[in-house]
Amino acid sequence: MSRLGLVICSLLFSLNSLAAELTVTDQYVRATPPHVKNSAAFLTIENQSEESVKLVSVSSDIADRVELHTHISEAGLMKMRQVESILIKGHNSVQLQPGGYHVMFLGLKNDLVAGDSVDITLYFDNGDAIDITAPIQKITMSHKTADTKHQ
Repeated sequence: MSRLGLVICSLLFSLNSLAAELTVTDQYVRATPPHVKNSAAFLTIENQSEESVKLVSVSSDIADRVELHTHISEAGLMKMRQVESILIKGHNSVQLQPGGYHVMFLGLKNDLVAGDSVDITLYFDNGDAIDITAPIQKITMSHKTADTKHQ
């Protein structure tokens, strides 16, 4: 193998090793009733590296806008707010879940039907991008958060 071939193989191995330090599991997107224009995705991100990393944006072609959100308590009510990033500390994980951090899809282009799936790309401040496929699931009572208003 040529020296250039060895260098390319080494670089590819290094890039795969870096991407393997961030793993995404338990992903799903909430199904919507007909004509509802917003939904959310939930997932777990595990950071197996020493360094902290931030999830800084998310993209998908299912909606006009895709944003990172969290819930805050304001005047006794839980409200959703957009956040700039979500920190995943080294050797730690973060759950994006109902009532906490989540990915918000605004201006859905189609109804989200249980059993289908959604392609999503997660972007991190270290330059990593992770493509995932998330199944669409029908919401259950255990997924609902009481007194939640999206403003």
